[in-house]
Amino acid sequence: MTESKRLHNDAADLKSLALALGLSQSTISRALRAHPGIPEATRRRVVAAADAAGYRPNARARSLATGRTETIGLVFPLQRLQLPETNFVDVLAGISTAVTARNYNLLLSPFEDDEAGVLRKLASSKSVDGVIITRPLVRDPRIALLNALRLPFVVHGRTEAQEPFSFVDTDNDNAFERLTNLLLDYGHRHIVVINGLAQFRYVAARAAAFERAFAARGLAAPLDAIEFVSMTEATGYETAMRRLADPEPPTAFLCGSVFQARGVYRALAQHGLAVGRDISVACHDDGVRGCSAMDLSPPLTATATSIRGAGEEIALILIDLIERKATAPVQKILPFELVLRNSVGLAKPSA
Repeated sequence: MTESKRLHNDAADLKSLALALGLSQSTISRALRAHPGIPEATRRRVVAAADAAGYRPNARARSLATGRTETIGLVFPLQRLQLPETNFVDVLAGISTAVTARNYNLLLSPFEDDEAGVLRKLASSKSVDGVIITRPLVRDPRIALLNALRLPFVVHGRTEAQEPFSFVDTDNDNAFERLTNLLLDYGHRHIVVINGLAQFRYVAARAAAFERAFAARGLAAPLDAIEFVSMTEATGYETAMRRLADPEPPTAFLCGSVFQARGVYRALAQHGLAVGRDISVACHDDGVRGCSAMDLSPPLTATATSIRGAGEEIALILIDLIERKATAPVQKILPFELVLRNSVGLAKPSA
């Protein structure tokens, strides 16, 4: 009798599935959760047999056996769902991919004001095994809170907190330093940085990297070089329009996102200026769906990492912490790629 027929003759449960395949129940359970310790051939055999038999794991029984809900929470400000320009959807797509692969559930927990209250409620209700938090501040009080709550967590980004914590971050420090050095190599000294909001750690890191690149050459960055604004096309446009009206307008713009760069392009076009010839533009954080550096004309010089890939890494690390495959904080800094395109050219000499 085939495995499939034997399972159809039984009530398709974990025990009968294990008997039919000649494997232990724990092996079956781990294979269905895509546990990394299970060989791929075994996993495929188990999944195929389970699908053929119509087997669906009993979530309550599994929870009682493991002591886990097999659910992770994503805590985020509600406004991130309302923004027309955001990388949040890409992060969410990556998290969802990893959660699905490991047979976990994802609980979205938006908040408007009291994030700490949401975190405390998730911990006390035991509705999730761990949480993901985003947009860390320079010094973020959530790290101490989550450690005190003893709730496993991973941060999308870094903070200056002294306590141990797990994170996945883009290499903001080196990315902005390389972009600044690129513009300096092309002779630009009057560079305007259209950065993010100053309270976030990644924004502070980018600002420090910009100043560090100048200092390494014995130069002082202009005192008013860095603008701290939100990451939208509108702020890119508004900032560029204002700075182009300066008595000495910049020769280059360095943007914190491709959205801001798109706004700068629009402002330059309105002034009759050619990107790359009259004024150079470069940006960090390419790779957002619906707004690519290659879509701009001319194509935009940019650094890029996989935002969706970061989401996957975050979720996988959290699940490993929950299942105790990782016993110490996991800290991962993702590399970036710098692609030189036609939006950067030599600085024009002062009149």
